[in-house]
This record gives sequence, C-alpha cells and structure tokens, in this order.
Amino acid sequence: MKAQDRRKLSRRKSAADAVKADRRSSERRLTERRLDGRVPLELWMEEVVGEEVYFRRTGNVGIGGVYFDNAIPHETGTEVTLKFTLPGDREMVVARGKVINKATKQNPLGMRVRFIKIEGDGKTRIRTFIDGL
Repeated sequence: MKAQDRRKLSRRKSAADAVKADRRSSERRLTERRLDGRVPLELWMEEVVGEEVYFRRTGNVGIGGVYFDNAIPHETGTEVTLKFTLPGDREMVVARGKVINKATKQNPLGMRVRFIKIEGDGKTRIRTFIDGL
C-alpha cells in the first residue's frame, strides 16, 4: 500500500470527530485549573536540586505550589526541595516539589513548581498566611 493510499483511510469517520484547529481556545484552557488559591508574594526561597543550592525570588505562592519570577528554569519534571520562611512566621517551611512548566518564548525566565509534600504543619501555616491576606 502506498503512503498516499494510507492517508485516505482516515480514522475520523465524520466531521464531528475532527480535532479543533486551535485546542488552546477550548473552554477548558480558558478557565482556572488550579485547585487552591495563590497570592502574589515576593519572597526569597532556598532551592536544593541534588548537590546544587539556588536562591530564587517568588512571584506568587499558594498551598499547591509556587511561581518563580525571573528565574532560569529547570527542565519540566525536575524535583526540588524548597526552604522558606513566610512573613511574620519564625519557622521554616520545607517542601518537596516538581517543576510542572517553565517559561515561554515571550518570557524566557520563570517556572512553576507544584508541591508534592510539605513537611510538618507547613501546609497549615501557608493556608493561614494566605487566608490572613
């Protein structure tokens, strides 16, 4: 069978099965997908990746994760340990996280990290801080 013949045997049987030309314009992509709230917060965090230590400035923080402004991003899927102290708090929050996406061509600096595990009562302290704003 020639390549041209295979193309004619489309798996899509009707126009209803056709893929939209622009998937990003779908309703799912236009709505907020985060489960937890976030707040803009400029805060320095210590980030540990293997043996390397970085200091990063946040753009916003939420119970589910953090966005780093103007940061040279790690590859998507990289696991990191974050250590930080919230304003008005004395105890350090220690959280494991995973890079879920990084900057775009329009803004090449920045990355989002989703928290995987927050040690101790760190999650409660983050929630209390956010609720207090």
